[in-house]
Amino acid sequence: MISARGRTVRCMLSLSLALVAGVSGAQQALVRSYENPALVIGQAYLTHYGEHCIALLPMHVATEAKVAAFLSEGTSQLGEAEAISDLGDDLGVAQVSGNISQDCGNSISTISRAISDLVRGQGLASLRSVNSDGTLANVAVAVVDNDGKLFLRVRPTNDSAQIRKGQSGSLLMVGDRPVGMLLSVNSRHGVGKVLRFDALLERAESHMAQRKRTSASKTASPGAGKADIDLAARANGGNVTGWNTLPVDADHRAVNLVGPETAPPWRATVEHWPAELELDLAGEKVIISRIELDGRDLPAADELPGRVEIFVNVSSGERRWRSLLSRDAEFDADGIAVFAFAPTWARQVKIAIGNSRGAADVTSLRRIRISNP
Repeated sequence: MISARGRTVRCMLSLSLALVAGVSGAQQALVRSYENPALVIGQAYLTHYGEHCIALLPMHVATEAKVAAFLSEGTSQLGEAEAISDLGDDLGVAQVSGNISQDCGNSISTISRAISDLVRGQGLASLRSVNSDGTLANVAVAVVDNDGKLFLRVRPTNDSAQIRKGQSGSLLMVGDRPVGMLLSVNSRHGVGKVLRFDALLERAESHMAQRKRTSASKTASPGAGKADIDLAARANGGNVTGWNTLPVDADHRAVNLVGPETAPPWRATVEHWPAELELDLAGEKVIISRIELDGRDLPAADELPGRVEIFVNVSSGERRWRSLLSRDAEFDADGIAVFAFAPTWARQVKIAIGNSRGAADVTSLRRIRISNP
């Protein structure tokens, strides 16, 4: 399989590998400004969302560059940021134009978010960055802190090595897997602050999905739209086909999650987290880009899901679950938590609830809706 990567079918094979095995890739670019192109300001990670090439990079790097100019690893293709959006916590996303967009890494929807096992404990890793000539540099580091949600902290394993200016945006790698992006370094202690890769990708997908919906609403003719098809609803051919927890009683079963609006909510007693639900989608294989968890009118707000991980399967045989995203469920004032992501194929969806917001051994939801708006 390695030798095939060197053939002319490389792009097709890489996509197939990413879909089947969760290969994440690490296509990077250095960031510089047009005012001083010899100065490396920072680093960026390249991926594509649909037909758009995007770069993820620290917001302070983008701000310093004014117009961020990119040089890709290896091929040294050039590009620039057309527009930069602030995603919070010093993370920015930019749409990219130029030759660099022709080799823009993997589709964001194929990149695995399953990094928790890789960063658990104080393990060894490396910071991967692009030099000014397009070659790669690696600095060996140790993970010295992990908050379990957003941030890691790393320190070089060699006292003579330093994390320097121009490395902000570097990828934190465990083996050949990116697990985070370097945001900044404490100059006094030499400790780097890293944003977890699963959080980084989820924010980028949510932002791009919102842009897509906004663009569609501006171009749609008045009255031309129709209600989104809920691909999980039993009325449309979907169903809940698996669970690993028992309901509190017969009236609050998992199947209610895809039933009529008048059905009671699902309430489950959890002996061992995570609580998992598997759903068949309407149709043989469909495209999805949005999942809603409806938590309205539950007996207690502390039974709402906390940390949630979403998986998809496209195999028609043995299920091969691919982690799509992992983050805390953020329920709005109406009691709805929305997970938006790049359009991706799926036959089944698995939702793993890592904990509830407050209850020790109970979790609840009223409905699950899955669609491609």
